[in-house]
Amino acid sequence: MSTATEIKRIFRNHGLAPKKWMGQNLLVDRMYLHKIVQSAEIRSGEPVVEVGAGLGVLTEAMASQGAEVWALEVDSGFFQVLEEKFSGSNHVNLIHADALKFDFGHLFHRIGKLRIVANLPYNISSRLIFMFLENRELFSSLHILLQKEVAERLLAESGTKDYGILTVLLGVSAKVEILFDIPPSAFFPSPDIVSTLVAVQFPDIPPVSVQDARLLTRLVKASFASRRKTLRNALRNTSAIGVSFDLIRNAAEHAGVDLMRRGETLSPAEFARFADALNAVPNETERARGQGAPRSTLKT
Repeated sequence: MSTATEIKRIFRNHGLAPKKWMGQNLLVDRMYLHKIVQSAEIRSGEPVVEVGAGLGVLTEAMASQGAEVWALEVDSGFFQVLEEKFSGSNHVNLIHADALKFDFGHLFHRIGKLRIVANLPYNISSRLIFMFLENRELFSSLHILLQKEVAERLLAESGTKDYGILTVLLGVSAKVEILFDIPPSAFFPSPDIVSTLVAVQFPDIPPVSVQDARLLTRLVKASFASRRKTLRNALRNTSAIGVSFDLIRNAAEHAGVDLMRRGETLSPAEFARFADALNAVPNETERARGQGAPRSTLKT
């Protein structure tokens, strides 16, 4: 398994250098590599997807347990090293691709529900989590290394400054657990921050039921677009949601949501109830129009 000394040698021999702007901090501490593999319950013969394989340190640790690793890496220099390193491996499948543009659906149809185990690049970690959420039917679980501050936001309490869009959407659809921290000294080069391993499970029956996940996402994003605004003011830009403000007001009343509250004070369950009420509005209106009565049953 690669050490910091070996990683430095690889950089030197291949004329490479870690790109700070890409968040290329490679985990090289064997104890923490073992803890990640153990926490993710890596099993022999099981397919695992790694996003941002770097120079293959975590890849190697998982393959040594017999996992079939599908490793994505966008950096051409790093990918060349990976090809040399795993040229004779039957357990590692290399993919030269940008994870934000990669078709995970194609891989899902090939190997089934996807398990992500990865040291996510810090600069795009939130965007990747959003992408996993928007396609959560493809994924069974994530074991991902994040910046500690980002990890804490995922489980923040409503009404706090850390509570945000990801907190709500994960609260509705997933079970999130913070497992352990990893110090900067475990990486090469050492980052300026502490990292945290987070486990995210996507159960078949989500923690909070919601009828239209995409509508919920639009509602939550609009509600947090201006955190200090009340929902009444934040949701007046109705183009972000796709229904008129009158219908938003009716749905809020139906769901028991006070529009004088700020979005950051609503729990995931309240957002789901609000979204379901909004989801009922167009359907009821369409049925009413079919009967020649232009009204919504949500009006009181």
